Formats: sequence, C-alpha cells, structure tokens
Amino acid sequence: MSVFIDREFLYKISPKLDRFKKKDDDLFNFRCPLCGDSQKNKTKARGFIFRKGNDYFYKCHNCHACISFYNFLDKVDSALLKEYQLERYKNGDNNKTNHKVPTFEEFKSKPVFKKALSIPSIESLPEEHYAKAYVRSRKIPDKFHKMLYFAEDFKKFVESCEVQKDGLQEQEPRLVIPFYDENMNLVSFQGRALGDSKIRYITIKIDKDNYKVFGLDRVDKERMIYVTEGPIDSMFLDNAVATADANLTSITKLFDKSNVTLIFDNEPRNKDIVKIMEKAIDEHYNIVIWPDMIPYKDINEMVLHDFDSEEIQDIIESNTFVNLRAKMEFINWKKI
Repeated sequence: MSVFIDREFLYKISPKLDRFKKKDDDLFNFRCPLCGDSQKNKTKARGFIFRKGNDYFYKCHNCHACISFYNFLDKVDSALLKEYQLERYKNGDNNKTNHKVPTFEEFKSKPVFKKALSIPSIESLPEEHYAKAYVRSRKIPDKFHKMLYFAEDFKKFVESCEVQKDGLQEQEPRLVIPFYDENMNLVSFQGRALGDSKIRYITIKIDKDNYKVFGLDRVDKERMIYVTEGPIDSMFLDNAVATADANLTSITKLFDKSNVTLIFDNEPRNKDIVKIMEKAIDEHYNIVIWPDMIPYKDINEMVLHDFDSEEIQDIIESNTFVNLRAKMEFINWKKI
C-alpha cells in the first residue's frame, strides 16, 4: 500500500518540482530541489524518484543525495509531510525509519534512464547498407552493432539532441558512437565520417558537467581497466574504456591510477604522443610500450592485419610497464 501513497503524494508535490516528468513506471525525473541542479543550464534535470521494493526513494546525480521519499518530503514541503504521515499512519505504517535507503552503489548498479537515439542502429540496417559495410570493414565485433548508430544527416541529429555545435556540414552522414555513464544516461556521442570530410571524428557533449569517456556503462571497476584513445579500439579488449583523445591520464578523475593501464596509439614519431607518454611514466602510470614487432598504429589496425582480440590482449599484458622499466622501454620505443 505504501507505494501508492508515495505516488499520490509525489503527484501532489510535483507542481513544485521544476521540469517534472514521468520517465517510466515508477520512475520520475526533475531538477533537484536540494542542490538546485546545474546553475549554468536550466534544462538539466538530474533528480530521480524511483521505486525499490514497496517504497519510493530520491536520488540526485549532481549532489548525490540518496534519501527516502519521507525525507525528501521533509526537505521540500514539511507541511505536506504531516499529511503524508497521517495517511501512512491510517494505513498501518507509522515508522518512517524501517525502510532501508539504497546505497549509492546499489542505485548505480541499476540503469534508470537511457535517452533513446532517434536514428537507426547499425544492427537494424540492411546488410547492403554502406554504414553497415563500413562497420564490418573495420571488423567491429557483432555484439557492438546494436550499440552503434547511423545518422544520415549528422547536423540534424545533433540539433535534435538540443546541442549547439558550430561548423557542422549539412546532410553529412556519420557513424554515431554513444557514450553513456554508469546509469546509461547518454552524456556524449562521437560522429565518425563515412564520406569525404576534413574532420574524421566529431565528439559532442550533451552533459557538459559529465566526463567524456566511452564504455563506463560496461566496465567492471573491480578489475584492471584498459584505457585507449579511440572507442573502436576499446571494443576489441576486455574491460576497456576510451577517452576519445590522447589525454588518457584524465581517466583518473574516475578510477584509481593503480587500477588502469594506459594504451596510447603506437606513434613513436608523434611529438605530442611522446610528450604525454613520458609525463604519464613520470607520474607512475601502468603504460603499454608497443614492441618493435608491432608496426601498426592502433589496435583496430592490428585487427585488420589478422590479430585476434586474445592475441592483442596477451601482447598488451606482456608489454605493460611502470616506473623505471617503463622509462627504459620508452627510451627504446620513441623515435624522436
């Protein structure tokens, strides 16, 4: 019975909740009234009321508040709380503390909201479609085809996401690679050109307050996490994420340094890459130094030359170094 009372009082208080929307059965979204949500972007709505068992709870993805619906009412409308208490009491529930509030980790383990993309997945396209042919030509594993999308007009798709981005070409087709957070919220996406374009990759951030990391929705934090530059490279590895740029050390904003292995592109003559790698070694990161037997630029290029994922994983693990050994291997690897 308590869930029905919670829902009734949620609707009573909803006029006070900015941008209140019902997302799904027993899942409601609005701007957080506790922290005010984003002060820069008034469209941000990162507060959620969700059901666990026979009760409602509140969670904010900005201030990380995670409280019972009773305590939420207490903070937002103390007058309505008295009416709520009376209603619960009449229904035989007068103990406000007997419901365990889910921990932050428990909440994160359950996807709560996934922004649906308004474009077709690669999996849904006909076999002869040029976007699917491109994905197959890169040998991207089939399990990722449902996670990749095709935008016939990338600029129009970006605009449909209510994001402003200058310099986009009209009616340009691109492969779309979505970036989700741990709760399957779409926070960024990358568009890979499928035709002639001066810019091969364009990365769009939907949530500017979130981190631009591909693979957070799939990674196991209890195991070693492999960090690549490109999202496609990460698809061939076990438990990998991608930063979508060469700044791999930025991953430690999310994970402990000791639990990540940085895999830079194999470009020993690239001054920028060499400089960043040297700094990472000085800062005691686990880092892959590619052996001379590997002439290829990145993991996807290795796959295209008939290396399978298991072989690549073995090479990576055999050539991961830290501290003095990493510095010695790095000196032999760089060509500038």
